[in-house]
Amino acid sequence: MWINDLSNDIKLDLKRMEKFIRDAGEPDYKIVHVGGTNGKGSVCQFLANILYDYRVGVYTSPHLERVNERIVINGKEINDEEIESYEHLKKYGFTYFEALTAIAIEYFKEKVDYAIFEVGMGGRLDATNILTPTLTIITNVALEHEMYLGSNIEAIAKEKAGIIKNAPVITACKGAALKIIRQVANQRNVEIYIVGEDIKWKKIGKRKFIIKSEDVYEIKSPLYGNFQGENIAIAVKSAEILGIDKEKIVEGIERTRWPGRMEIIGNFLLDGCHNPHAVKAFVNSLEDFEYNDLTIIFGVMKDKNVEEMLKILKPLNATFIATTIRNKRALPAEKIAEIGKKIGINFIVCENVEEAIKMNKKGLVCIIGSLYLVGEARRFLKHKSLMTC
Repeated sequence: MWINDLSNDIKLDLKRMEKFIRDAGEPDYKIVHVGGTNGKGSVCQFLANILYDYRVGVYTSPHLERVNERIVINGKEINDEEIESYEHLKKYGFTYFEALTAIAIEYFKEKVDYAIFEVGMGGRLDATNILTPTLTIITNVALEHEMYLGSNIEAIAKEKAGIIKNAPVITACKGAALKIIRQVANQRNVEIYIVGEDIKWKKIGKRKFIIKSEDVYEIKSPLYGNFQGENIAIAVKSAEILGIDKEKIVEGIERTRWPGRMEIIGNFLLDGCHNPHAVKAFVNSLEDFEYNDLTIIFGVMKDKNVEEMLKILKPLNATFIATTIRNKRALPAEKIAEIGKKIGINFIVCENVEEAIKMNKKGLVCIIGSLYLVGEARRFLKHKSLMTC
């Protein structure tokens, strides 16, 4: 497809997207804009399922196996022919991500009532930030993409807050990040709803949560991970603001599926945790699993804080396997092992995730560090007939 010939370079400016939206015109549907560091995709999926009685478009990234996964209407992916039909957008000189964002904006026109757009990176200069939202969500802020977004939480929070416009804001940010998000919301004179203050949640059992907002909800999460309580709280408040009934909110959340996020396939647990904040959440969520032996298959991109991620994993009584993702931005397995050795983790080095899986480790085998790695693992496990979807 023509989009595969486009640059994957990160270009943080809005010139091309602004020209496109001037030419194309504003969308005719309501927009929920979802930014933050972690949990964006889960929030998008929860909300899409809550809104399922409407026509709902969802734009997320990255994809696990097919680019079509990024642009979906009520569970149905855009097809290759439909993507090809937007080849005229090449005239804008888009990057790969910009082109997909523009395709989604156009594809959803006259087809959806709501569109949920996930920010790609940062916020202020992200390609999605030419949209005018009905509701803005900033899940949380943690250190990530420091070379692009800034070297501290405050700087990154300012970039994330760049998506706040003239719509209510929901956030689960804390500390210095919350201070900045609140400040920008106040400057914009928009309502802000804060998880921990206006919306509260508590884990009451394995994948069971109580959410207290305008109403009280008892929800069993279909997705594993203690952190899903926070994501569900955000989705609940979002749905309340959009006027959705309690019954529809609970039903929508409980039917949500989101591959590659604490996903169980046989004795494998796949999670795309790709920064220290997400790795910590992953480790905390292992309490919901019973196992005698634990294996960690780890692959990661070069721009991640690998040493910090490995320090969080180190206390686990596990066998560690390093692997290289098939991506030019991937950190070689040998380099992962080198960093691990420096902090006291001895890695087995495998050329790729297939080789690591073929080691047939017993117990719980976790494949983590990147959604790109998870995508490769899912393809291989599907080939091995360990999964049906």
